[in-house]
Amino acid sequence: MNDKTATTTSAAGARLADKVIILTGAAGSIGSWISRSLLREGAKVVMTGRNAEKLEAFMDELAAEGFDRAAMAPALGDTADPQVCRDIVATALEHFGRIDVLVNNAGAAGPRRTLREIPFSEAEMRARGDDQTMLDSAMNLLAAPWNMARAVVPHMAECGSIVNVSTIFSRTHYYGRIPYTVPKSGLNALSHGLALELGDERGIRVNTVFPGPIESERIDNVFANMDALQGAEPGSTSKEFRDLMIARRPGPDGELEYRYPTPADVASTITFLSTEESSSLSGHAFEVTNGMQVPAQSRSKLVSWPDKRLEDLTGQVVFILGGSEYEEALVFAERHLVSGARVVLAFRTLEALGYARSLTASRGLDQLHLLHLEPLRGESADRCFDYIRDHFGRLDAVVVLPRSGNGVHGYSLSTAGDEDVADFVRDEIVSPVAFAKALANNLDRWGTITEAPALTYVTNPSDGHGNYLNEIKRAAIEALLRTWRHEDSQQKKKGERCWSMLPNQLVRYDNQEEDNLTFSADWAATLTNRVRRMDPINLWVPKSIKRATGKGSMPAAIQRVLPGLHKGKTAVITGGSLGIGLQLGRFLAIAGARVLLSARSEPKLREARDEIVEELRGIGYPKPEERVHILADTDVGDEASLETLFQHSIDLFGHVDFLINNAGISGAEEMVVDMTLEAWNRTMDANLISNYSLIRKYAPLMKARGSGVVMNVSSYFGGEKYVAVAYPNRADYAVSKAGQRVLAEILSRHLGPEIQINALAPGPVDGARLRGLGGAPGLFERRGRLVLENKRLNRIHAAVLAALGEGMTPEDLLVLAKNALGDIKLPRTAKALAKLFVQVEESREGGNSTAYLLNRDLAGKLMDRLTTGGLFPPAIAEQFLERFVDTPTPFFDDSAVKKAAKGIETGILNRLHLHKMPTDEQIGLSTVFHLADDIASGETFHPSGGLKFDRSVTEGELLLPPDRERLAQLKGKRVVLIGDAMREELAAIGEGFINLGIASLSVLTRSKEAQEEIQHGLEPKASIPIDVRVIGDDLEGALDDLLHHQGGFDVVVSAPFARLPFNALAAEKGESWDRVLSHTDFARLVEEQLTHHFRVARRAALVPNCQIVLLTPDTSFVSSREEFALALFVKNALHAFTVTLGVETERLPTTPAVNQVQLTRRARAEEPANEQELEEEMERLVQAVLQCAVPAPSPAESRYLARIFRGNAVTV
Repeated sequence: MNDKTATTTSAAGARLADKVIILTGAAGSIGSWISRSLLREGAKVVMTGRNAEKLEAFMDELAAEGFDRAAMAPALGDTADPQVCRDIVATALEHFGRIDVLVNNAGAAGPRRTLREIPFSEAEMRARGDDQTMLDSAMNLLAAPWNMARAVVPHMAECGSIVNVSTIFSRTHYYGRIPYTVPKSGLNALSHGLALELGDERGIRVNTVFPGPIESERIDNVFANMDALQGAEPGSTSKEFRDLMIARRPGPDGELEYRYPTPADVASTITFLSTEESSSLSGHAFEVTNGMQVPAQSRSKLVSWPDKRLEDLTGQVVFILGGSEYEEALVFAERHLVSGARVVLAFRTLEALGYARSLTASRGLDQLHLLHLEPLRGESADRCFDYIRDHFGRLDAVVVLPRSGNGVHGYSLSTAGDEDVADFVRDEIVSPVAFAKALANNLDRWGTITEAPALTYVTNPSDGHGNYLNEIKRAAIEALLRTWRHEDSQQKKKGERCWSMLPNQLVRYDNQEEDNLTFSADWAATLTNRVRRMDPINLWVPKSIKRATGKGSMPAAIQRVLPGLHKGKTAVITGGSLGIGLQLGRFLAIAGARVLLSARSEPKLREARDEIVEELRGIGYPKPEERVHILADTDVGDEASLETLFQHSIDLFGHVDFLINNAGISGAEEMVVDMTLEAWNRTMDANLISNYSLIRKYAPLMKARGSGVVMNVSSYFGGEKYVAVAYPNRADYAVSKAGQRVLAEILSRHLGPEIQINALAPGPVDGARLRGLGGAPGLFERRGRLVLENKRLNRIHAAVLAALGEGMTPEDLLVLAKNALGDIKLPRTAKALAKLFVQVEESREGGNSTAYLLNRDLAGKLMDRLTTGGLFPPAIAEQFLERFVDTPTPFFDDSAVKKAAKGIETGILNRLHLHKMPTDEQIGLSTVFHLADDIASGETFHPSGGLKFDRSVTEGELLLPPDRERLAQLKGKRVVLIGDAMREELAAIGEGFINLGIASLSVLTRSKEAQEEIQHGLEPKASIPIDVRVIGDDLEGALDDLLHHQGGFDVVVSAPFARLPFNALAAEKGESWDRVLSHTDFARLVEEQLTHHFRVARRAALVPNCQIVLLTPDTSFVSSREEFALALFVKNALHAFTVTLGVETERLPTTPAVNQVQLTRRARAEEPANEQELEEEMERLVQAVLQCAVPAPSPAESRYLARIFRGNAVTV
């Protein structure tokens, strides 16, 4: 007795008694076996089919076999139609009142065609004699069971069962059967997704049965046709699949053999899954294959970031097919462009294409070729591939992204809408196959391909809702790629083409980290590079990239070589909690160095350390917390704090390889005349003296060890070799930064060869400090406000000077303390003040600045200027400030400040060759590479974006004697000489002035000895009073006395009070450093050679039309190289002050002029070598000072001449 005529009841009993089961395809070849098995166990079965006569005849046959006709109910229709499915459910409920089990068995074979011949249109189907298109097959094999599940679930009893019948060929290659295996593979994922979704919600079990090749005449014919299609030996396909089996069964003669399973094997498995005996089973795959060893999927997990060192896509042509997620498509495109590829980016919809086109310009991706491609329209695909062929003549790689992003078709499987299912199957299952066909056929049509292009399909990232639809797409495309690989390899063997595709699929949705997109784009580019060919089809992005790879992502610029660049080194970085210092610490740590970050704020340091440690952990460094250290409460302006830093670093590391002098302050941000001595000194201490102090501490150890690197973080506004850059309102900052730079230049010779010392000189840096921190204004906003304030202050200062010139007295001007324009009554003669009032009322700064003259801060500065310039008695100034009525806030409108700030920013950007400011990160990165240069020392590195400001040459030459006619302008001038160390020079200069008929000569010295020597060197003239006085260090008091009690002055020549020190600047390796210039010696040098001139100039510049000449120190006749180096330091650092004040004097109402005269030349070999040359030098010195003392043109007379006669450095 065969299985079909077996008894109508089971020996085990009626295991499905009273169970109502819907069975699709009930009358088919396997369906008929399932029907009998279910009925035999007592089930009531709703039998579906598309052919009414066939179904009715089958039911009659069953009744004739003894099965109860009342236990059967027919239901007709194509279950690819969701309404048919709902009708089937209604039939079940009408006949039996409930539904317990759904068996999705119905299906169709689909067109038996290789990829290149699959029909997608009705015309193609008819032309090839097929009965289905690819879409028909997908709807029958995937949409139909999905539709049935959706229709059944709302009416299914709790803890019901759904059984989906797939095929083992959905997990193997199956030549010429893509239309069958692709939707079946999608069905596998659908089953698992439904199991996850329904098991939790309703307790419904969902399992999948995978029949292998079923023993029948039909399968023999199928395999025979497949052999012929491949050009393989007869029986090859059958043998290949039998070889996968591990269980032998008795054959017809009773002998054990590898044979195919039977339909009864499938039916009994499905029956078991319909019974309560399987109630603990859900989400499982039941393979009815006699143990065929077939993996569930071809997969590999990506456990490393791609190695970019060998990646070079230069000249390669990459085609990327994007979907609705156009921004992700642009990321993949940009990633390939960065590696040199030429990229064609196509989108399936015109909407996505439009959005992408609008973004390409803003992202600098104009080199992209943007196209439209609809895969389901063959002519659309052909046009795109024709474009690639005509423009490039080659195709090296293809990347295919999903058509739709997450959520477009919903998230749920059981509650999806009819249109969602139909659209999903068409767009996400059928469309990728259509594209694959178009790609394959066009490559064949070109006839020029000798190597298969890399092909990578990419999934969506996680949808956050279980990824049920993402998994269906992944599974379906896996089947497509598996069979495509097999077909191409077989066709290559047959000689039909010389290449075969080896496509992959990047699976992204198992990972929800930020690095997912970067990681995936990197791997897509790596697969494009074709250095690594991956045999597994599915390449999974791991759940945790950092855990799986041992490191997280890094900025693209450092992926190639940075890790390990400074392995084993140690670094101390001041100002390491923010900005450049933080980025230097970060990148040095990434490069393998152990770093100590120091700063004032412990919270900021801890935050910085935690971020760097986390990044190091992601990269894969062991014990990253031991690679980054911090030291808080480090004030670089405090010597004790620097000593603590030094001792701590040596205790921590034992030695230091890199000393990064980065910490500093912005400075006073005032014009020189408004800057206090305390503010100036604070900037010198923090920015300059601290640098030398730390160098002096670390250099002996570096010398002894034989190596070390010092980097002084200066600024573009610190100038460069032999050139100074004016930085108005920032003179203290400019001098300190110039000093940092020049330190590197002069110390390089003395610290070498063991120690390298260089300077880093960025321009404005686009970072937190520039934009403002914690609500505080950024640099541009501060400077914008300062510009407005100085403009107002200078305007009122000028009006007061004019009013005094009109005959008003300081007492008369006390009326201005009322401040409000409406409260001030001016005499008719006060023309200058009346003009001022009109200017104030018409000003555009907004706020209260149109109704008031000043705020209290500006009023204080105005009084300081007037008293310092000798124009107001101190008592009058005090009365003014006591009577002053402050302005209501705001003085200036915020919009006016922002407008001024924007103007400054625009001005900076216009001076940048790259039209963008570098970021902290960019400077830090470039500097870390610069630190690897072991042959540079005494150099300045300028990562500024190509910044170019007007610059003044420090080595200006006095080529000709001054014009006698110009010198005659000095007749009748009141001259002040200041100095102590350069006694002979001051006497000669004094004689030069006396010979020109000046009105008076005052000489201010610090010591009695200098007074006597200078007085002795001056030849008195009865008509010219000469006063040589000892003032000690009271420069300010002496100048005030001259202004208030001695009639004032017109010319000030400032020379230093002290000579340069004779100390060594370094000791040779192994020698004592006792004679080396100490940090206190250096601080004294700064005070005596730089601060001294600041103290003189800030007062003299407030005297109307005063000419200021600053002298740098001379060197001894037999000067050492150390003395000469320090002279170079002074003249270069001082020039930053001179050129800055020179620009500021153009704007000051007092219109002073400042210039610098220096005895030290660029090269020691150019210095005087004998007495005659010394005499010649002295003569040139006097000529240079006299020439600089001649009244310079005012800006009102000639802006051009006013500019070129100010801020110069003249070498004699």
